[in-house]
Amino acid sequence: MYDAANAEKIVEALKETEAESEADRQLSARAVELLHQSGVTRIVAPAAYGGYELPVRALVEAERTIAHGSTAASWVLMVCAAHTFIAGRMPRRGQDEIFGGHPGMLIPGVPSLRGTCQRTRDGYILNGQWPYASGADHGDWVLVGCKGIRNEAGDQCPSLIVVMPKKDAVIVDTWFTLGMRGTGSKDVVLENAFIPEHYAVPMIEAQLGTVPGIDSPLYRLPIRPALATMLLGTIVGMAERGLQLFIDKTRGRRDVYTGAMKADNAGLQRRVAEASVEISCAWALAQQNCDLLEDAMLRDPPMPTAKRAQVRWNAAYATELCRRACNRLFEGAGAGAAHDSHVMQIFFRDMNTASHHAMLDFDVNVEIQGKSLLGVKLDDAWV
Repeated sequence: MYDAANAEKIVEALKETEAESEADRQLSARAVELLHQSGVTRIVAPAAYGGYELPVRALVEAERTIAHGSTAASWVLMVCAAHTFIAGRMPRRGQDEIFGGHPGMLIPGVPSLRGTCQRTRDGYILNGQWPYASGADHGDWVLVGCKGIRNEAGDQCPSLIVVMPKKDAVIVDTWFTLGMRGTGSKDVVLENAFIPEHYAVPMIEAQLGTVPGIDSPLYRLPIRPALATMLLGTIVGMAERGLQLFIDKTRGRRDVYTGAMKADNAGLQRRVAEASVEISCAWALAQQNCDLLEDAMLRDPPMPTAKRAQVRWNAAYATELCRRACNRLFEGAGAGAAHDSHVMQIFFRDMNTASHHAMLDFDVNVEIQGKSLLGVKLDDAWV
């Protein structure tokens, strides 16, 4: 049985892995081992194979806790667990192969339509390059999204989500970035890769949670709102840690010219107060999302469009609140924060990189929510 305290037990050990992950630009093997040992990699894995199959809330809370130890470990957990959540709607034969050996297997990849798929005998041919595959150096499987195109015979293929053996893919090291360096979010490349039918599911059915034969309430949730919510666990946890780091540093800082304690400065006091409430509001929005998703688990899919739009907007706005809090604190961290090794610079780089995730795009999500509130028709595939 999963215990939320398991995540708390590995926080201090994860802190010891951060420098290695940052320097190597991939999550350290020790961090991966800790994630597996704690059981967090199985939170949303199917119960039929030894997973816990818990609601999204359990994963979000674990990510938040783990981010206090390692942002990279929390992010890779979040991304790969999101793909486990998607893989739970694959055909039974595919699930047997994916989860049969290791229900907590990390599944890196990218579910967006960055590649193509064509029908062939007994399966599909895949081509494309998918950037931002966090945790690409770990696990034996990879998940990708593919846009369906016609084959030479003129047969049309639906757009698909695919989970396939990673040995059939090439991992290209493109991960030279401002922040989130320890996540190892490299590119996945496929060239005329064949996959059998049981490794794929139609994209639109998977997105809406309407895959025939899937009865689990967890895997009948819509993918995009669930993924947007999962992102918040890491982002809020990262923001909380950054706030505490700022407080710890500021308590001992003095003004270099006057010698006065920085903590006595009204401007810095305001920065801390505002950042604190922004982060608290972001966590409240994350909890509201978990409530909405748990309510959806009690009902037949698809989740109503207006509620999906609300979840997406909550996630985007919560992320914006955390980003504002981060930037406000960084601005008050002093000249020392300009150094690469300074904890506040790392916090600033990571937050401003993580908040660029496409699922959290502020402009896209504000449009979705605005249209929803005004009664403008939304495309199901978009929400």
